[in-house]
Amino acid sequence: MRTRARRAGAGITGMLGVLGWSAAAAAQPGLGFVNWETPHVHPLDLTPDRTRLLAVNTADNRLEVYDVATGLPAPVGAVPVGLDPVSVRARTNTEAWVVNHVSDTVSVVDLNTMNVTMTLRTGDEPADVVFAAGKAFVSVSQLNHVKVFDLANLAAPPLVVPIEGEDPRALATDGTRVYAAIFESGNQTTILGQPVVSSAANPYPGDQNPPPNAGAGFDPPLAPGLPPAPDVGLIVKRAPDGTWRDDNGGNWSSSVGWSLHDHDVAIIDAATLGVTYATGLMNLNMALGVRPDGQVTVVGTEALNQ
Repeated sequence: MRTRARRAGAGITGMLGVLGWSAAAAAQPGLGFVNWETPHVHPLDLTPDRTRLLAVNTADNRLEVYDVATGLPAPVGAVPVGLDPVSVRARTNTEAWVVNHVSDTVSVVDLNTMNVTMTLRTGDEPADVVFAAGKAFVSVSQLNHVKVFDLANLAAPPLVVPIEGEDPRALATDGTRVYAAIFESGNQTTILGQPVVSSAANPYPGDQNPPPNAGAGFDPPLAPGLPPAPDVGLIVKRAPDGTWRDDNGGNWSSSVGWSLHDHDVAIIDAATLGVTYATGLMNLNMALGVRPDGQVTVVGTEALNQ
């Protein structure tokens, strides 16, 4: 994960510091490119008539356009957009929307004139855009919401749909619902501090700390002659029956007085903007798509941190 100098708290000072370094580096051969390590979300798209391929050039802050009507891609041109474009979507055969992750904007591009016709401000680190029910939906990853623009009046302030999850990025739609993959979603684990693990809340005889991980003992076994192990905290996971257990089956539920979201995909009604959630999938949800039969496929990973 990259360190975000642009988070609240770093603000203008952090940004000016980076820009100052960039200006100095630009004067030295080979050091003119600042790599923000920005992740792609939807970097390629075809126009609806499938004659043009659109590609974000993140390093050069451009949208590259290729003619693919007759065979191999032939370059048509490149359009300067915002800083670090990560997603592009063709709304029509002549209009594309480019999401600029670092400059916090969306560039609306006319593919006939090869110009940006409008720049929309989004908030911190937008990631993707889709279109449904006469609206444009833009995920704003660091604000944990989706901004909704009226396609008939882009000058109007966008509506905000809060997302109960950390870092919504990739979007998909079936025309009536918009799906937002929550990148840093939970997996129903939490941590207990060392004082709790060493207390009478410990379910093992003698309040063992470290707790055993294989029945009443350890696997691999502790070698004879080692000094006593240091006291530790412990990760526990919520079981299907609602109890909080370690990886040895020990029940620590009395020590967990809170609940955790396990929101993996937000499902937005495109007409009413109501939100429901798909849960229990995985975490680090990176991409998703809607199949012709309406089923949604999500790509991600599952951390077995417990």
